Amino acid sequence: MMTVNATDIATALKQQISSGRFAVRDRLPPERVLAEQYGVARGTIRQALRQLEESRFVERRPGSGTYVTWSDGDDTRPISEITRPLDLVDARFAVEPQMCRLAVLHATGAELEKLRGLLGRMEDCEDDSAAFADIDEDFHLAIAEATANPMIEWMMRKIHETRSHAQWARMRELTLNPDVIRIYNRQHRAVVDAIEHRNPEAAAEAMKKHLSTARQTLVGLAD
Repeated sequence: MMTVNATDIATALKQQISSGRFAVRDRLPPERVLAEQYGVARGTIRQALRQLEESRFVERRPGSGTYVTWSDGDDTRPISEITRPLDLVDARFAVEPQMCRLAVLHATGAELEKLRGLLGRMEDCEDDSAAFADIDEDFHLAIAEATANPMIEWMMRKIHETRSHAQWARMRELTLNPDVIRIYNRQHRAVVDAIEHRNPEAAAEAMKKHLSTARQTLVGLAD
């Protein structure tokens, strides 16, 4: 009997999605059901789903399931519905390190004071993930405002609009705990220290380290 591997399963599921058996936004059967259907271990199913996600056919939502994102034709859904968590972090990698360099060059005394104030507020809410998330958004936006670059500020506002969508609330619940918040706060402080000391590369590297931690947290959650 021929052995079925993850790629075979991913290909079969792609065909079912392409044929319309599973439409956009449909939830795929649970891993357990798929494992029984194909006669493989659940680990093999997870590998197949990871391949589908990399091909943009599905989105895996921790604690909820795997949902079809591929559609045949123009996709008119809002960007917040089709942006995966890792997509968002990668977009932030493209923007925020340079944002920190510009903040080093342009931040005023009042803007530095605002960053310090937000930092203190985040450090006071390690046990309140919802409050931390709200202040965290204000903190990153405050760095954008300190760049004196309206385009970067606009881009960050769009990123935060995506982060505020309802589907992200569950993600925050799963990823933000006191230990993670403490790590984020140390990294935020390193960013502010570098900006205050007018060291652009140190500020950029501190932000990269922070975003890398956020990305690793999401990858670990998906696994």
